[in-house]
Order: sequence, then structure tokens, then C-alpha cells
Amino acid sequence: MERAKRIEIAKKVLDLVAKDEPEYGEESWETDIGRFIDKDRFELEKQKLFLELPQLIALSADIENNGDYYATDIAGKPILLVRGQDGKARAFLNACRHRGVQLAQGCGKAKRFTCPYHAWTYATDGKLIALPNREAFEPDQLRGLVELPCIEKSGMLLVHPQPDGHLDFDEFFGPMASYLEDFDIESYALLHEHRELANINWKHAVDGGLEAYHAPILHKDTFGTGGLSQLLHIPFGDHHALIAPLEEIVTLRDIPEEDWPHHCYFSSTNSVFPNTVIGGGEPGLPVLFFQRSEPADKPGESNYVFRLYGKKNPNEEQKAIQKAGVELFLKVAIGEDMPTQVSCQKMMEAGAVPTVVFGKREINLTRMHKAYDAMIGHKAEDAVAAAHGNPVRVAAE
Repeated sequence: MERAKRIEIAKKVLDLVAKDEPEYGEESWETDIGRFIDKDRFELEKQKLFLELPQLIALSADIENNGDYYATDIAGKPILLVRGQDGKARAFLNACRHRGVQLAQGCGKAKRFTCPYHAWTYATDGKLIALPNREAFEPDQLRGLVELPCIEKSGMLLVHPQPDGHLDFDEFFGPMASYLEDFDIESYALLHEHRELANINWKHAVDGGLEAYHAPILHKDTFGTGGLSQLLHIPFGDHHALIAPLEEIVTLRDIPEEDWPHHCYFSSTNSVFPNTVIGGGEPGLPVLFFQRSEPADKPGESNYVFRLYGKKNPNEEQKAIQKAGVELFLKVAIGEDMPTQVSCQKMMEAGAVPTVVFGKREINLTRMHKAYDAMIGHKAEDAVAAAHGNPVRVAAE
């Protein structure tokens, strides 16, 4: 991001600090709980938000070296990310072209992928290179893996889940691309991965990272907000950033603007539409996190992935700091956020609340959920009216 833009953001934070108040949005928005529990909506979201759109599915560090692979999924569609022997990152459907068996699980390193069923074998560029009894098949039946559009840039891997899908990195990220460049994601290496089938709707995980209203309460003994409540909410189209200033930002008042550091003493947690969250990193935190919550088989389940990264080639002191950072993030995300989100899901499924409210300090959540609704044609006001027992009025033609 241009230095002038970062200075502009820092000045907005300092204005709020001077007023001793947080940033408030224009509305407190009441909406329906169907977005978390409704089966029909859930299936529509999988199609419209995941299977028809590009996805920020991983970071370059997840397949750092030639031969590295990472098996994941997009809304149930199995994806295999591989860095070929030529150094190029590629994405394939993770299924043998013979009978569809999954080729790889988890992450690791391989020179080739051999199907455990009939030993059809593929190179890291997806080409079929060996199989028993080749003469038993017609030549045009011997196909390589189904390759998906994949772009690697700024340390990120953007994939379209359809082989013929349109993929344009700059178009997808828009102005957020330059902002994420400031994270220097390419300089990070994988430290730790956590995966689980979580008993939450995928949107709960996204929501948890994009508002700080809960931080001084739920995370009072761990993360908090660094003593500042002046967090900004910045939209980048359908993507969003929650700006997290360090306490040191107030020292900028006493420094000539031309001497302000580029980072201006703030970082952020960033939501990349529809479900990826990246946060942490410098300044202030030694660890960068990457979170993806994939819709699983029903509205109240998601395949939750939480991966943590540290700067490459750390010395012993830096390793210790990174280790502490990993432990902190895991305690906050898995030990504090996840149980609370599970509680939200359970209460909604039990019918304990008919609606939920996003207040004026949960600005990003209102923006994101309205974007979700727009993509699937959902009218929240009608659903809220129905939840309160009010008839939905249909305008006369």
C-alpha cells in the first residue's frame, strides 16, 4: 500500500484516540438466523459463493519447495495444490482419472502421485506417466489430472474451482492487493497447522475475526486489543480489513510526518471474500495466521483450517518468540473463539433466538453479510419480519 494511504489510516486512528471513542458504523442491523442454520440457503451458498467464484485457498508457504503438496477442499470439492519440479504452483482436482480415487491427503513432498487402487501414476505437473496394462485402454482414455486455474502472486494462491473458471488476481483483490503486499507474505514459512470438523456454520469463523467488540471480554486474559479500542473497518469491495493499531501509534503525534515508519504502527485482520481470513504479522506480532472455514455436509458443520506462519530463517531468540506466538493464537482461536462460536450455533439450532443483531461496532459483519445476501438474492428484512411473526408485504405490480 502506498505510504500516503497508510498515513491517512493512522491519522483516522489518532483522531479517534483524541476523542477517546471507538469507530461506529451508521447502523445496528438485525438479521435472520437462517444464514447459519437453513439447509436450502447453505446449499445455495456453496454453489454461488464457493464453487462459482475464485478462492484464496492457501499461501505460497504451504507448498514452499518443488514437490511439496497440500490437499484441501473448496466446499467439498477435493483440491490438490502442488509445486512442480519446474517451481510452478498448480491446482488439480484431487482424483485419479481412472476411477476417481483420492490421490493425496494432508500435506507432504512427492515426486509423483500414485493411485492406491490401480497404481495410475501422475507427475507433479499432472501428466499421467505410468499405469499397469496400458494396452487395456484406448489412447484417448489415458488422461492427466483435471487442472484448475491457479495464480500465485504476493505469496498467495488464488484458485478457481471450475476448470474453465475465469481467474484474474488483480480483478479479484482490487485495492486490497496492494494492502496485502505490506504483509510481505512471501517471507513467511509454515509453523503449525490445525484442522478439524467444527460444529459451526462457516460464517461464524469469519465473523469472529472481523470485529473487536468481543476482544476485551472474551480475550481479556489473552489477546485483548493492545489497550486501544480505536480499530478501523475498511472495505475493499467485498473484502474487508479490521485495522489493529499498536499503543505505539500515539507516539506519531510527536514525530514529523515525513519520519513516520511505513507500517505506522498498525496491522490488521483481513477477510478475503467469501471465507478466508489473514491476520497477525508485523508490526507487533511475530506470527501470521491463515484461516479458512469450508462448508461441510450441513449448515452447522465446517471444515476448519487454521495455519500459522513465522518469518523465515529465524535465530534462536526469534524461534522462541514465534513458538509463543503460535501458542497464543491457538489459545485464542481454538480455546476461546471456537467454543463460543459452537455455543452460538447450538443456540440458533435450538431456536433459542429468532434473530441476531450486528451493532455499530460490528461494521465489517454487516457489510459482509449483506454482500453474501446480495450474491444469493436473500432479503433479510423479509426473513426478520417472518421471524417476528409479521407478514411479509409484497408490493403491488
